[in-house]
Amino acid sequence: MLRAHAIWKSFDGIDVLKGVDLHVQERECVCILGPSGSGKSTMLRCLNRLEEPDSGEIYLDGQKVSGPSVDLNGLRQQLGMVFQSFNLYPHLNALGNVTLALRKVKKLARPEADEIAIKALDTVGLRHKADAMPATLSGGQQQRVAIARAIALNPKVMLFDEPTSALDPELVGSVISTMRDLRTEGMTMVVVTHELRFAREAADKVVFMADGVEVAKGPPPEIFDAPPHPRLAEFLQQVS
Repeated sequence: MLRAHAIWKSFDGIDVLKGVDLHVQERECVCILGPSGSGKSTMLRCLNRLEEPDSGEIYLDGQKVSGPSVDLNGLRQQLGMVFQSFNLYPHLNALGNVTLALRKVKKLARPEADEIAIKALDTVGLRHKADAMPATLSGGQQQRVAIARAIALNPKVMLFDEPTSALDPELVGSVISTMRDLRTEGMTMVVVTHELRFAREAADKVVFMADGVEVAKGPPPEIFDAPPHPRLAEFLQQVS
């Protein structure tokens, strides 16, 4: 469903990604782990072209989506992304935040957009908060609205960039639960995370990155129970 080959990216002459590959099958959940500065978030941003790779190729559902001629608005409808920060519009209620792209990008009439948005809010357990303004929602609820906004566009793949890192510890569980539900429903997902329990229990494949390269990858038992690389073993010892 999603394939990246030999992705390189540098900032100010410093290589942040050094020829990284990533293969994600349909309905697969891939979790990317690694220390800060390893290139995880940059890789995710390259996948949906928020950052332009210096070289390499990206394919979505068999179609090349790297290069100058790609419709980026169309690509980002197919590659939903949830960020560390919620990025909700403070002057719009939850429903308005979810319907905005449906109306402005997909050009749907308000009644149809509202219907899709209500279903998306229902999926994340927030139908009852459709009229709530972001300032009245907890951080966990705001992040779940952001997830609803992404899934409302019916993407082929969902990208999550450390979606719980900005949350207080007691609010993490609701977002993780929502992601588990999406996983159970068969959503194709790429998740950059430090939530090792989620990666162990929900991922089909775990990728460990360090210093801009893929150091190890495999199913969760192989990664967590018998780390195949000393850098991975060191990381797991530190974060656990």
